[in-house]
Amino acid sequence: MALFSRSGNLPPTRYGYLPPKGAVGLRWMCPADGCGRGGPDAPSDRWPRRCPGCGGEVVTFSLAEPWQHAAKRVELDARLNGSPSYGDPARARAEDLLWAADDALRGGRAGLVPELAAALSGLSAGPRPAGRDHVGGQLFLLVRLLTDHQEWGIAVDVLRRWRGSVRCDDLKDNAQRTEARMLASSMVHFLDEAPATRSTDRQTVWEALREFQPVVAGITTAEFDRSWVRLRHTMAGRRDPEEEWGRELERLAAADAAAEPRGLPARTPSRMEILGRYTAKGPENSSLDAGRIWDVCLRPYLNVSPERLAAAVLPVGGWAVYGASRCLRELGVHDEEGQAYGAIWDAGLEFYRTTGVGAEHLSFNDFQRWVARHGPDSW
Repeated sequence: MALFSRSGNLPPTRYGYLPPKGAVGLRWMCPADGCGRGGPDAPSDRWPRRCPGCGGEVVTFSLAEPWQHAAKRVELDARLNGSPSYGDPARARAEDLLWAADDALRGGRAGLVPELAAALSGLSAGPRPAGRDHVGGQLFLLVRLLTDHQEWGIAVDVLRRWRGSVRCDDLKDNAQRTEARMLASSMVHFLDEAPATRSTDRQTVWEALREFQPVVAGITTAEFDRSWVRLRHTMAGRRDPEEEWGRELERLAAADAAAEPRGLPARTPSRMEILGRYTAKGPENSSLDAGRIWDVCLRPYLNVSPERLAAAVLPVGGWAVYGASRCLRELGVHDEEGQAYGAIWDAGLEFYRTTGVGAEHLSFNDFQRWVARHGPDSW
């Protein structure tokens, strides 16, 4: 079968852009109706001249930069003519404004960007065809484009306009839910990227995020929730104590990956302390990764006896013994009537009480355990 080299003479794109000699192609596709082979999942090293499925000529699907930027311009021109075969012109108009902003920044013409950004933001304030809302996605990309080029002031204006136009009256609607998540994520991205010297811009976006977070609290991702907890500390000028716990989790995970734990894992008191603090704080209020907690603080103890765990944590006490009690309760694979199990459970509850937490925060089983040993109204 004849092949194209990725850096040789490439076929045109489906929109008619002919890559110049030396352009680097990334993916090919078959444009024939009912076929569509290739695309993002096609092999990228060398390309067939003809589709291995239908035998038709293939086209270039994507290119490396800067050729992809030029190919996108030809694509947008084709789509903007309104031809039904080229998709939705409304979406093309939004993509066209993003492309123009990108082109201006690439060419050192940043002065043109505010007007283009305002025009794109303005599209979000107009009527949107139901189920075909593409403006939010372009605004999401625009914020990242602006932060990449350190255009902080323009990015703030985009976020402000976007917040004013985003619909949140029915977050069960997938389009509304998706755009609200993208806006919240974009605010977090700005705060993560903007330097401390842009204190006014950072504070403006932080205030907007604080106002918006309760609106989207029920639909946000776990990643956003962790970022929200972290930013509440950093924006208040405080160090998030979970940062060090997170670093310790990563160190322990790396050590486990290098040598699978056998028997009692190394640094068990440290693992149990992290688990205890994480559990007490509540996963919904923690910036730590629940998957990493499982990998480091729970899974390695599936086959560790309560006796061995007790020997490691009872002399330490504190958060370590409380975490060990949570480990045993969470795994649920050991006999809770055993002496060592009971010693850990009781010591964990004794310590937890000293933190000042109310009895209403105990689980049913924890409360029953405490009452059986200390009597009612004793917490």
